[in-house]
Amino acid sequence: MVMRRLCLICAVIALGSGLLVPTAAQDTPPVLMTNTPPAPQVTLPAFATNTPLPLAGAATAPDAPFERYALRLWTEAEMVDTLLSQIRQLTPGDTERQLAVRLMQNELERRFPGAPHRDDLRQQLIYGMLAAPRGSVDMRPAIRPFIEATLNDLRPSFDGVRALDVGGFNITITPANLDGRPATQDAVLHTLYPATGTPLYEDYTVAQLNEQGVYRLLDSTPALPAAPLRDVTGLSLERLGDVNSDSADELSLAVDTGDINRELVIYGWRGGSMVNLVAPGEQILFGKIVNWPLQSDSLTTQVYRLEVPEWGCLGQRDVTWRWSLNYFRAPALLDDFLFQNRLGCLLAASEPLFEMPTAQAISTITAILQFAQPDDQLSQQRAYMMLAMLTAFQSSASAALPQVQALQAQAEPGSWLELQTAAFLNAAAQPGATSITICAALEAASAYGACNVEQALTRLFTEQPLRSDQPLEAQLATLGINVLDKQTISAVGKRDRQAFRFNLAGDRWWAFALLQGDTYTAEKIAPLPGYQPPPTPQPGASPLPDSALNALVEQGSPAAALNILNNLIRDNAGAPLAASARFLQALCYDLLPDRTAARRAYFALWSDEPASVWGQLAAAHLDKR
Repeated sequence: MVMRRLCLICAVIALGSGLLVPTAAQDTPPVLMTNTPPAPQVTLPAFATNTPLPLAGAATAPDAPFERYALRLWTEAEMVDTLLSQIRQLTPGDTERQLAVRLMQNELERRFPGAPHRDDLRQQLIYGMLAAPRGSVDMRPAIRPFIEATLNDLRPSFDGVRALDVGGFNITITPANLDGRPATQDAVLHTLYPATGTPLYEDYTVAQLNEQGVYRLLDSTPALPAAPLRDVTGLSLERLGDVNSDSADELSLAVDTGDINRELVIYGWRGGSMVNLVAPGEQILFGKIVNWPLQSDSLTTQVYRLEVPEWGCLGQRDVTWRWSLNYFRAPALLDDFLFQNRLGCLLAASEPLFEMPTAQAISTITAILQFAQPDDQLSQQRAYMMLAMLTAFQSSASAALPQVQALQAQAEPGSWLELQTAAFLNAAAQPGATSITICAALEAASAYGACNVEQALTRLFTEQPLRSDQPLEAQLATLGINVLDKQTISAVGKRDRQAFRFNLAGDRWWAFALLQGDTYTAEKIAPLPGYQPPPTPQPGASPLPDSALNALVEQGSPAAALNILNNLIRDNAGAPLAASARFLQALCYDLLPDRTAARRAYFALWSDEPASVWGQLAAAHLDKR
């Protein structure tokens, strides 16, 4: 019964809240490339919100010598409980514990393939995952077996589009012909939780009803994505149908990672499982799909590339992918991106704006802004912020204040615009503030600040050259430039130059020479010999490299992961491994198995970092004799 597969927490059961009763929509003709609306819902109990258990007491270091500890002999229930403990301690942004959970999930699967096998353990795990910060845990290993079990309990028909509502999960079934065999029935399942509102879990899976009447979810290589999860923020079904003229259906999904392009993944039936049909090492990236005719084995996408990041100026080109030699492949590509005819690119082409006379720069930006489109909000904001800064240069900071205050009122909390407007207002309020110090504050406040100090200094020293009848330092001070260091540069056959170092959003060196008349010619120069910049922080422990993590988690090779870590130690003599890398090292020893090395590595990590997530996990892998 479904009740056994997915029940409410014990307290709810005690109150007699009732069984989970699935509902099914009436059969409708298959609709490809779109999702059918959810079936009308009856009153169903949804997953209860999981209240995290109180955290364990303060972590302690080993209380006995190394010889008293042995490697733990795990049971499935114990490992699920340890995994749940880590999930319940997750907080938003805790990337270390997210990594720990990922490694524990991988270890659970390696030690107990298909775990958890007990319904109550899977139920607890799903509850814990749904209560974790959104997108922090990979729920696929727990939810997909539940979906498969639900299909075998309810035995829905695959002869039409229908929806099941089970425990707050909405599962939409769309028939498909994936393997080309009449003896089996196939379908694509769209799973969503909750059914409305912001999804905590969404994925597309492929199910099959075989000749023996058993429902199963088909394996896929690589695994079909889910959202939200790590960098995947959303999924959508682009097409379900024959896209390579093989008389079978393929599943085409758009994967959104928040980048300027999405990725199109195309899965088809090969050798008893679903595999990625895009050529190895290639990705179908697209800003939009330009042309994808039905019953065709080719498609054309428009790909974007960020050309000028400060303006959000994109280049674009069309790429045609064709089915060839069992894969979708793209032709050899040239670097033929063309700038988009959009606001950001128009503004980028007008640079360097702060080297122009301020009136000309203001006129240039104002003229370009008339071409703004609704999607140009970010480049518009930067343009208006630059107009305010140019107004400050042209007249005064007080004249620009109304513009900045109006922009601040529109800024989203934590946004680039909020950082820039706050920096302007704070800098303008300082005693002795000048336009160049405000400019430096904008440049330092966030990436791609709405001013360019080098350009502004170039214009200032050209329009208002420093004079020979007044001390240079005094003239620089009137501009708000405090000299930190100075030196005379002498060279045979050249006039002496006065070199100054001053701090405006970082150290800057400029030289001034009396080449003609009674004014100085200014030029930016490299730091002078002998100048010692502020010391850079020494590197700490070597972080866990992605290659080692992927070797274990994606490739399933602890030996390869261990080899990568050993090479890292060899190449960075004297730099210890970070705690996460040390745990991975111990886990690889454990899985190989090299029990002696694993025991020693777990014990050393626990002793060194008993309060960290990695020390806690290391301790969990040891038993006191």
